[in-house]
Amino acid sequence: MDEIAIYHTDVETALFDFFSGTSQALLDRYADVGREEARDRSLAELDYSSSLAVLSSVEAAVRLDYLRRAYDRWRDPLSKAMRKVYQRKGSRARLEEELIYLWGDVAALPKVLISGLLGAFQYRHWLAHGRYWTPKFGRQYDYVTVFIIAQNFICEMDAYNAAKR
Repeated sequence: MDEIAIYHTDVETALFDFFSGTSQALLDRYADVGREEARDRSLAELDYSSSLAVLSSVEAAVRLDYLRRAYDRWRDPLSKAMRKVYQRKGSRARLEEELIYLWGDVAALPKVLISGLLGAFQYRHWLAHGRYWTPKFGRQYDYVTVFIIAQNFICEMDAYNAAKR
């Protein structure tokens, strides 16, 4: 996730530099459109793509952890619960309904964190499926919000794993 944060900051800075400059490409491409409006649209797209990347990283971390628990046969309660899921579903366990649920229920991660993460995944579904409907998330999501939720979740995962080994 650190690489995503660095990339996001680099591209954001580049967009501000580009739209404040006088390059011929800028002048040609946005002659009929206000530069601030075009810049804001570009920044919004960056926000969407960075949010998607962060949430994809969280999914990868959860799924890798799940498979590690299934294969390595750890003895903590979360690993045992995940092995039961693995016996039924193998690598096709459902991310939100099974794996993240177990992190909240068995590992007892804070409910507010789990609900925030589940909401962020609803935001990801909206992003990934074309943004063609009007979302009803119950709160605003943006890159910063998603990053903070994801970072907090990964830290809690790491803390749980460190305590149970």
